Order: sequence, then structure tokens, then C-alpha cells
Amino acid sequence: MSNINDTLKRINELAAKKKSGQPLTPEELAEKKELYEIYLSFIRGQITDTLDRVEFVDPETGERTAPKRALENLAKEADQDIKEHKDIH
Repeated sequence: MSNINDTLKRINELAAKKKSGQPLTPEELAEKKELYEIYLSFIRGQITDTLDRVEFVDPETGERTAPKRALENLAKEADQDIKEHKDIH
């Protein structure tokens, strides 16, 4: 398929055929599975792109931090806390 709109159009055509009571052929079932994978990959890409642009803002300092860096910082702080309090179980 050349673009996501063509993919969605074909998914809808296959869904309409199935809904009308006509069984899908084995080839159409395989095509449907492949089309869904293409569609889900597209959606995952959109979500990833959106999340890559998200920033956390510290309400006190106004410092902006990307989620990945914020999580890395939290992990470092947790590791430091564990090292300082390693006698606590």
C-alpha cells in the first residue's frame, strides 16, 4: 500500500465484506493481518513521535526535562539512596 489512507481503505473494504456475511478468503485473511500490522506500526510511530516531544516542567524551577532524561535522573537518585542506605532491607 502506498500510504496509510490506502491501507485504511482496504481494511474497511475487507471489514465491509465480512460484515455483509461473505467469508474472507485465506488470501484476504492474510492480507487483513498484514494491513493491521502496517496500521498498528503507523499508530505506534505517531505515539512515539508525540511522546518524544513531551517535556516535564519542574514547577519550582521551570526546568524542562525530557521524560527519558527525567527517568534516568530518578534511577540515579534511587541508586544513590540504595547505596547510602544499603543496611536497610
